Amino acid sequence: MKELSLTERFALIGLNGKESEHWNLAKHYVLKAIAVASYLEDSYDSINDTWRFDSDGIHKAIKKNRMKAVEKQITAQLMKKHMLKKVKSLLGCDLFYNGNIKIKEYVSDNKEFENQIDFLKAEFLEEGPVSEEGLVLVWLLKNSSCINEVFSFPEQMKIDKKIGGLSKDSLLAKNLFAIDIRPAWGTLASGFLWMKSQFASTALGRGIVFIFPNLERKQSVFIDTEEYFSSAAKRLNCVIERVTSQGHSCEVLRASDVPLVKIDNIRYEAIPDAVVVKFPIHGVRLRRYGS
Repeated sequence: MKELSLTERFALIGLNGKESEHWNLAKHYVLKAIAVASYLEDSYDSINDTWRFDSDGIHKAIKKNRMKAVEKQITAQLMKKHMLKKVKSLLGCDLFYNGNIKIKEYVSDNKEFENQIDFLKAEFLEEGPVSEEGLVLVWLLKNSSCINEVFSFPEQMKIDKKIGGLSKDSLLAKNLFAIDIRPAWGTLASGFLWMKSQFASTALGRGIVFIFPNLERKQSVFIDTEEYFSSAAKRLNCVIERVTSQGHSCEVLRASDVPLVKIDNIRYEAIPDAVVVKFPIHGVRLRRYGS
């Protein structure tokens, strides 16, 4: 296993699934947090085992860094370690996008991605001590809004409770979690993205996305299958072949009439579906399962 810095560990989580060639708000938040992570690492006093930072220093770190340069540097580091790659967006597998899609996304190494999430879950969702790096990583996830992508709402409530307790005894937790690197408008936008993500992960939200997939294209991808009345196993095999042929990783987490698969570190339900153009086209709709 290759050793990763704090900044690389956060970037591995935060960049997964983000567009690699275009700017958007979600990626902008991640890049800001990466710049701050680098500042926090540089400010750490290893001799005295102390984090020497303040709010002004954190905000200056964001302002002095050009986000494109930050992205280029951190992605180059992770790609050199074979921890990050670019693949065509999963939308490229969609019947109505196939052959025309231009969007590419970052995908983190599956095993290392899971290792980082498991590390945080073990520290914050189970009994026991929390490391200082764990505290910093969760703060970065919160301030980049990535925490919604890797932790469910109940898990986030447990994390907040644990942080509240730690803030009474840990100077790092007390000082760091008092700082918010998002501007007021950004906090509102982040709140909207959070509500959108949480709603899409509920049964009602998933149902609406399923019925009206254009509301959130990345949450609902339709893959046509070759056989009219294909068995569940054949449908699943068709999906796996289509997805992997375009460079995506795919792991079956649950085999059933409605399988659960993990594609590029994101979970989807593979639901039998049909769309009607001039005639019915049968296939499978990949519906994002939530965090």
